Amino acid sequence: MPSPDLLLAFGAAAFAVILIPGPTVLLVSSYAISQGRRSAWLCILGVCLGDAAAMTLTFAGLGAVLAASAEIFALLKWAGVLYLTYLGLQLWRAPAATGEADGPVERGARRIVLRAFTVNVLHPKGLAFYAALLPQFIDPARAALPQMAVLAVVFIALAFSVLSMYALAAVRFRALLASRTARRTFNRTGALCLFGAGAYVATLRHGN
Repeated sequence: MPSPDLLLAFGAAAFAVILIPGPTVLLVSSYAISQGRRSAWLCILGVCLGDAAAMTLTFAGLGAVLAASAEIFALLKWAGVLYLTYLGLQLWRAPAATGEADGPVERGARRIVLRAFTVNVLHPKGLAFYAALLPQFIDPARAALPQMAVLAVVFIALAFSVLSMYALAAVRFRALLASRTARRTFNRTGALCLFGAGAYVATLRHGN
């Protein structure tokens, strides 16, 4: 297990990074605004599973490879841009359903979880970030694997907490209006969030 001072420093760094709005924050917000609380929780679950997968890949060495290879970075980046744009177009064209603020969950919980997982894993800066950040908080005098596991749990717990705050804020805004016109506006606002996430990913540069 990492020493308490390293763990505290990692928690502070991770919280600051997670708090900055990025593709996953925009994705969760788009689900919260367009579909409500339940879909937002499923989206957060997918994001957290994506974090776990990304950290596992980093521990396996892929993060270092990605940090060194501009070609692989670009491939993941544009795959992520295209996927976010596809999701945004689907949400833009979605029918403006009315009903309770928590509305029906989009066809199958697994689809929402898988979409969030895919968006997170296809974010190349995430893997590169983990490869750069995590080794700084590993004490070489201690066993590496238990330390990695603890850091992953801390990061995912912080991600869940921060994303939940964003989701609850978005749901509160969504609950203010329930008309068909408002729902259409929410859908398109969510779609714009996804387009914005895609645009953000498109601006990423290898090595920055």
